[in-house]
Amino acid sequence: MPSGLSAEEKHWRPLHFLNLYRLLISSIFITLVYSEVQIKPFGLEHPQLFQIVSIGYFIASILNGITIRWRWPAFWLQSHAQILTDFIAILLIMYTSGGVQSGVGLLLLIPVSAISILSMGRSSLFYAALLSLILLLEQGYLFLTQTGGTNYAQAGLLGAILFLTALLTNYLVHKTEESAEIASQREIDLANMEQLTQFIMQRMQTAVIVVDYLGNVRLINDTAVSLLKIPETLSQNPGGKPVNLYEYSLELGEMFHLWQTTPDFKAKSIHISNTSSELTPRFASLGQNDKSGAVVFIEDNAELSNQAQQLKLASLGHLTASIAHELRNPLAAIRHAGELLNESPSLEETDKRLTEIIEKQSVRVNEIIGTVLDLSRRKKAEQININLLEWIQDFLNEYIQLPQERFYLKFENNDLQVLFDPQHLQQIFNNLIQNALRHTAEENQHFRPVVITAGIDSMKKNTYLQVMNYGNGIAEENRDKLFEPFFTTESTGTGLGLYIARELAECNMARLEYIDIKDGACFQISFSDPRRNSIKAD
Repeated sequence: MPSGLSAEEKHWRPLHFLNLYRLLISSIFITLVYSEVQIKPFGLEHPQLFQIVSIGYFIASILNGITIRWRWPAFWLQSHAQILTDFIAILLIMYTSGGVQSGVGLLLLIPVSAISILSMGRSSLFYAALLSLILLLEQGYLFLTQTGGTNYAQAGLLGAILFLTALLTNYLVHKTEESAEIASQREIDLANMEQLTQFIMQRMQTAVIVVDYLGNVRLINDTAVSLLKIPETLSQNPGGKPVNLYEYSLELGEMFHLWQTTPDFKAKSIHISNTSSELTPRFASLGQNDKSGAVVFIEDNAELSNQAQQLKLASLGHLTASIAHELRNPLAAIRHAGELLNESPSLEETDKRLTEIIEKQSVRVNEIIGTVLDLSRRKKAEQININLLEWIQDFLNEYIQLPQERFYLKFENNDLQVLFDPQHLQQIFNNLIQNALRHTAEENQHFRPVVITAGIDSMKKNTYLQVMNYGNGIAEENRDKLFEPFFTTESTGTGLGLYIARELAECNMARLEYIDIKDGACFQISFSDPRRNSIKAD
């Protein structure tokens, strides 16, 4: 049956086909009546009764077609009424054609089979028994009235065939229903598996593309779309037309072809023309033959390098924390000695200046040691849902005692939610704001405002927060060192502020990065994928 039919249409369709068969048979009988062509044995014994039954059967077929189309009365009532009509008409035609020996009784097999197909299995056995009884009674009537020859053997054989047909049809229908149910369950399982596969793929942080052997893309996750900078018109595959890997990236398409044709292929890095990233694609076959598809895993070399750097920095952090802890005792002794020396009444002014330097630098070193120890003792992030606009407004009112004119807030909407540790966010945001205020340029005896922007990235679909100030930007040769520990361009700085800020961001599955702008500096926090947030929240 066509898959586009509704459940009700599928329910009525077998009854419609049965009526078409009924209409065909009655039409043949009508043709025999009005063409005056005699085909034995139809109507041989009682031609006038044959004519009446044929006309009545044809009219009943037309009326049945109308009631089926209207679907009134109810399905079960129509089914039984129409089956009984078939039985009565065929038995009368068999009687007019010479009885059971005429062979017309074989026409009863179709209605008996139809009962099971119409999901009335037990009724088919009942009707088979009823027809067998009628056939035997007919033979008894013929014997008592002696109006014709009796043939109990043929009547019994026809009854047995009717029973066998009912049983066989019931069995086949039962098996068909079981097969249909299994197929339906398999279809549901496959749909669920496909949905699960897409769910997992779309939430993977690894870029994944599934292609056939021709390189036509069958499935691609959002990470790959973002990494390859694929336009929305291609990623959505408009019109169902397959998109080839070459349309996403010429280099990636050539690498896929090379993998297919080279037995000892080894993955190597490539530069994608529409991005500045260096990527390493890896291919895995989905089957055993040449016509099998493949899965393409794409790794961002910059991300891998960053992860390696983080491991190095983590090891360095533990070592530095140990050293810092050991330095505090001698530093305290140096500072205490400097204080005692400064209290000496015979100390000259030049020597006092030296003791002030000792005190000042001791305090600075102690602050650095404290910061390093705090970093090494950093607690696991305790993330909660934060409304960015409300949180930033509270922060500026509570911690930054400056006129509101010093800040300009630009939010896409007032309900940007992120999952973050509030203390970590406070430390990161405070560092960015203090840096922005310190480097803001003065214009016409007024400081230009620090611009705080928040919104949702149209490509990555994640929330971002930017802190931008107008003034002298960061020199190009210093940009790669911004987040390294102890790197600073100021004589009084520790060089740990941005490093710690990035570490805290990564603890919350976010990313802190510098964005180059023309007239100043801009730092952006890219919060974690909102779909991951929703999973955690659940």
